[in-house]
Amino acid sequence: MSCAENDMPAPELLYDRLRRLAVEDPQEAKKLFLAIFDANSEELRELLTQLGKPNEGRLRQVVANAVRSHSEKKRIVPELLRWRASETDEFTRRALEGALADVDLAAAPQISPTPSELADVYRYVSGRLRHRLRNTMLSAQGQASRLRKLLAADQVSDVQTALAKLNDAMIVLGRELEATDVDSEYFKQRIVALPDWLEQLHARYIATFSPITLKLVGANQRQHRVLGNDYLLETIFWNIWLNSHQAVGPACEITIMFQLTGQEVELLLSDNGEGFPAELKDVLFQQVFSTQGAGRGRGMLEIQDAVERLGGRVDLYAVTPDEYRIRIVLPREIE
Repeated sequence: MSCAENDMPAPELLYDRLRRLAVEDPQEAKKLFLAIFDANSEELRELLTQLGKPNEGRLRQVVANAVRSHSEKKRIVPELLRWRASETDEFTRRALEGALADVDLAAAPQISPTPSELADVYRYVSGRLRHRLRNTMLSAQGQASRLRKLLAADQVSDVQTALAKLNDAMIVLGRELEATDVDSEYFKQRIVALPDWLEQLHARYIATFSPITLKLVGANQRQHRVLGNDYLLETIFWNIWLNSHQAVGPACEITIMFQLTGQEVELLLSDNGEGFPAELKDVLFQQVFSTQGAGRGRGMLEIQDAVERLGGRVDLYAVTPDEYRIRIVLPREIE
């Protein structure tokens, strides 16, 4: 038992504490849950009962990642199966499936089937749209915050500029809604010349937010072609642009180095920020992570999922022993 009985919070407080940590510090939430799991006390059973309620995806994800390689995982396999059958969050389901990957399901309790393929598609698209629209709102929220500060400081001369930018941001948000709602081409698979597509995405990004620099190294329009669609490609690279811009600030520079490895296109992505520390190498694509505060951090999981749906893979590569960057590998298409 890794924590004393008299140190264990009351069940209600424990549940609330874990829910908060699942958003603010998933690693700390994982440690706390493992202490409860190893104790195998009444608090664990009451917590698992609480997690049977709807809308507990974030905390279920913590639990699934915590027990994934635990020797006593079999004790909560029935709960993991029930959660997987009803879970509507894409990334929580992935975590649950990872935790159940080595379980003999033939010997496990029979649970009602998972949602239909149509429901899976709806869940996937609606989840991405929620995240993308939230990111689009960042520009509007930023200008609204700036406007409040200007008014508080009585800097009336700059108010009109802030209002104009706020209006532009709201127009962009409206276009996002229209494009994703009616344009079927947005989801259609086609052969894409990736360097040209990235330059077009970059032009739209800086028109939406503010100027940053893009450098493409070794890019060749004919050699670096992939099979994809605008929806999945934008899920990957718009998230990367946003993450870099938020981390570095207005002087952000994004560099993409293109390489051919057999029948694959390899992209080594970096910016002029600090990169990812070594301790994130094995967990970045397993759980929600953000340097921007609580309630953020789904972007890396969305990047991974979209890359895999395009038949590729994503990981971190070492620049120095203490600095890691993103590598994306996609199947090459030859016309």
